[in-house]
Amino acid sequence: MKNNLLNTSKNFLSKLLLSKKKRAYESLEEIPIAKWWSVCDGELTKLIIDGGFTQLELYNIYIKLLQDYYDAFGTTEQHKAFVNARYEYACKLAEYIEKQDGTSKMFLLIAKQDLKEVTPTTNKGKELSLMEIIVNLEKSLGFSLDKNTLSTYKFYSYLKNNG
Repeated sequence: MKNNLLNTSKNFLSKLLLSKKKRAYESLEEIPIAKWWSVCDGELTKLIIDGGFTQLELYNIYIKLLQDYYDAFGTTEQHKAFVNARYEYACKLAEYIEKQDGTSKMFLLIAKQDLKEVTPTTNKGKELSLMEIIVNLEKSLGFSLDKNTLSTYKFYSYLKNNG
């Protein structure tokens, strides 16, 4: 009897765990622009639909979505230079940590300066909010947009074609 009850409990628990699958937004066509905007501001938990995710899992989903964005809509030369400089700095830092010599330190400092020169500065006072951009798009398109249901892909497609 005790063994039977234990097996029943295990079966119930395994069925419960299987029914609680983890789900997250994994495509630009799926994630609403309001959530994507929050994710880009650092709120990776907005990627979650159901279940629990580690920060690493969320970060990996974010990186994939970001790559999808770049593939679909491209990026600026300034951003490419910034990403390249960050990569170079990371490589020089790894080399310096490994070797701990003067030459590696010199190249690390040069890479740090290069990164500093291409790091974008934001002027929060001049950036448009998501709602301001949507209002401008609505004027251009002639119909209303809902930031909570409009997919990120459609939003940037509208922006690309009308902005």
